Amino acid sequence: MDISEWERHTLMADDAKTNNNPLMSIVHYQIALSIAQEITADSTDTEQLTDLLTMKVVSCHNMANFWRQHGDPDYELKYLQLASEQVIALIPQCKQTQCHSYINSLGCCQSALISFLKRHPNPAIANQVKAINNYSSCELIASFKLH
Repeated sequence: MDISEWERHTLMADDAKTNNNPLMSIVHYQIALSIAQEITADSTDTEQLTDLLTMKVVSCHNMANFWRQHGDPDYELKYLQLASEQVIALIPQCKQTQCHSYINSLGCCQSALISFLKRHPNPAIANQVKAINNYSSCELIASFKLH
């Protein structure tokens, strides 16, 4: 995966923002987001998937920050929601919607979310949840346990 174009446009957007050129800033942030959305990764390479997710989320946050600074909360929210969707797409979805640990807004149970957070690219977040037993409240997993 070649991220040099994404990095170049992100840096050009940051430079334009520093030089008080909002038009060029938003253009380059949007190009960086487009590049991040078009790149595909080998689904078996965890490092590649993490890099790609980071690029997508950073691009969305850059766009949200731009719109926040320019007083448009509607666009800010749209880009924050897009970032959230990028992350949620990687959390395993569960069909056990009646499970008491199911989280409607995420489409998964608590154990899938905790498992995902344990693999979070930010070590500070991963360390906060590392001691949580992520299988204790999943009804699907509990149904396979031997008594």
